[in-house]
Amino acid sequence: MPGAADAGRPLSAAAAAAALQDLRWLLLSPPLLADGRYTAPIQRYAARDAREIEAWLDALERDARPLHDFLLAHAAPPLRLGRYAERLLEFFLRCGPTHRLLAANLPLRHPPGQLPGLDHTTRGEIDFLLEDREGQGWHWELAVKFFLCVARGESAQAEDFVGPDRAETLPGKLGKLFERQLAHEPPAPWNQRPWRPAAYTRGWMFYRHDRPAPVCEALAPGHLHGLWVDHGRLAELPDGRYLAMPRSRWMAPAFTTDETALTSRDAVGREISEAWQAAPPAGARRWPSAQLIALMVPRADGWHELQRCFVVPDGWSPAGA
Repeated sequence: MPGAADAGRPLSAAAAAAALQDLRWLLLSPPLLADGRYTAPIQRYAARDAREIEAWLDALERDARPLHDFLLAHAAPPLRLGRYAERLLEFFLRCGPTHRLLAANLPLRHPPGQLPGLDHTTRGEIDFLLEDREGQGWHWELAVKFFLCVARGESAQAEDFVGPDRAETLPGKLGKLFERQLAHEPPAPWNQRPWRPAAYTRGWMFYRHDRPAPVCEALAPGHLHGLWVDHGRLAELPDGRYLAMPRSRWMAPAFTTDETALTSRDAVGREISEAWQAAPPAGARRWPSAQLIALMVPRADGWHELQRCFVVPDGWSPAGA
């Protein structure tokens, strides 16, 4: 079931194929946040860069050994989704055609004497320092997020978006990203040149299954959409074949050639109910939490995601929301 920890094991052929799909999604999917509304720009590839990135990804489709080898060395499972996404983006910056990585996951430490007894304690890190094709230095912070919108009207505010386990909110993430992470100054020797900050934001926002998605000015107009539904109203979703999606597979649209992994809408609802009654999975902050499923459709090469939906416990949405 979704939410269960992935067992530690070498990267399989299926995991390598999924990683390539996730890398393509991470590089070519639309940004999550609206540009021009925050203290730093929202990263978006120029058209020329996007074309070169797509051609590079197509070459990886033919020979994925460089990605496979990198992940074996730097991102062996199990790995939190955020760290996994960082490693994928690091691979692109190291090996891709348009940017050049200078530093990744650069630790920031308190200066000696600032915190007696805790000198040099880590106070954060910088995700990426890099250069573009013109030699411009950039400081990127990566955020891959999934929030559910509880607004009922035609418009929504940032505070209407909450995480699947209700432990995180969009305003909290925005504050951390723009007020802390992107405000960090690189340590020596990286502080000898200027760096332009940019928020590298990707993800999906999920809206009530029974009404149009409200407009939120904080979000990019073309951001990726999904649905959410109360468990007790699961029968209101289309009937069909569904795939339960573990957290590690939340990024790229689902794909499988294993038809036995699919189940009916009612059966996946029973599986979710049973999972909620069991012990929380390792790393769960609040339980039960929303579980992600995908409605799948057959094509010539396998089963592809048509629509994704979070199933939330009855009463998950706050009263009046």
